[in-house]
Amino acid sequence: MSTHHVRAERGARYWVVWIDGQPMTQAKRQRDIEPMARDWLAALHERDPDSFELEVEVVMPASAREHLDRAKALREAAERARSEATRETAAAALALHEAGLTVREIGPLLEVSHQRAQQLVAAAR
Repeated sequence: MSTHHVRAERGARYWVVWIDGQPMTQAKRQRDIEPMARDWLAALHERDPDSFELEVEVVMPASAREHLDRAKALREAAERARSEATRETAAAALALHEAGLTVREIGPLLEVSHQRAQQLVAAAR
């Protein structure tokens, strides 16, 4: 099975579709890019459209790419902050437990159930 690189970029009215570096066809909608490329390759090589592997790259405007990259970085930072907050909450639960409080007392202080307080104490050990 042969592999072909398909690159699509939005033109004024259509998606311009390059196949292996050459502009070969166009598609009206993004969902039509892969089928159009397959049909073009099938006609060119006289083979079944599903007999090709396609690596499809949809080119976005730079401004959209910048926003998506920033959004990804913010999601990753938020995940790191959530993990750090969980570790700090667990450390607080352990400190309270070591100070002699029960998990039923710790839960309301941390605004969690006593079961979650128990899990946090166990995780911090």
